[in-house]
Amino acid sequence: MTDEQNLYPSLGLEISDREFNAFRDIMYERTGVYLKSTKKPLVVSRLRKRLVALGLERFSAYIDVLKMPNSPELETFVNAITTNETFFFRHTKQFNILYEETLPGIVQKKQAAGKDTVTVWSAACSTGEEPYSLAITCHEFLKTHPGFKVKILASDINSSVINEAKEGLYTDRSFRGVPDSIKQKYFTHLEKGERYRRLFSQINPDIKKYVEFSQHNLLHMFPHRDIDVIFLRNVLIYFDLLSKETVVKNLEQNLTKGGYLFTSLSESLNDVETHLQFIRYGIYQKI
Repeated sequence: MTDEQNLYPSLGLEISDREFNAFRDIMYERTGVYLKSTKKPLVVSRLRKRLVALGLERFSAYIDVLKMPNSPELETFVNAITTNETFFFRHTKQFNILYEETLPGIVQKKQAAGKDTVTVWSAACSTGEEPYSLAITCHEFLKTHPGFKVKILASDINSSVINEAKEGLYTDRSFRGVPDSIKQKYFTHLEKGERYRRLFSQINPDIKKYVEFSQHNLLHMFPHRDIDVIFLRNVLIYFDLLSKETVVKNLEQNLTKGGYLFTSLSESLNDVETHLQFIRYGIYQKI
């Protein structure tokens, strides 16, 4: 039995359907994410610490806190529920396609139009592994394209993970399958000590400078237009159809004509009306 269960024995009980439905409705209203009933264990485990921190013995009492006008707890609630599983160069083949095919095509069009900046948006950046992977990929590509610049925009609804991403500190878990040559080139090993006892490496400043972080809810319009590439992977699966349509419509407006949307291999836009044409391997292009 954990200390939390000793302090509040009632927290060891299963959450009621009524309480879970209340959390589901609040989460959906705030983020568009629909929590299925299979997420009950996750909700219990993620919120138990919040109840302890606030001195509450029941989930119903926490619901009352969330429903208070302009409750400051809402952001913490969303942060707690949001899942953030990621690592560097996840779905490596998509980064290879970006480097070998997508970026060359974008640069060629920009040259013809007299433009010199490539803009990429990591729309659910979590703790930063994805946008920093994008920054490394673009940095390597632009070595052979002098005169061009890259801007990496990175956003997430979870303010807590954004703060982690800005710090740029990572454990071995984030480097699954990453070659040692990449780690040695773009990360600084930190000596063991009280502050860094669990950390493996820190992203180097020359890569960190490419990325601009911000908090953003995908149900709302992102304040940037004419974006060349958007990465939004393993996120659309958490939306119901109505929310998914809203998010995809927003993404279309953010993309420049001919721009690309990278989704995960388990996601599809077949159930929504879009001007995005499927290319391959989870990649769509705005036509």
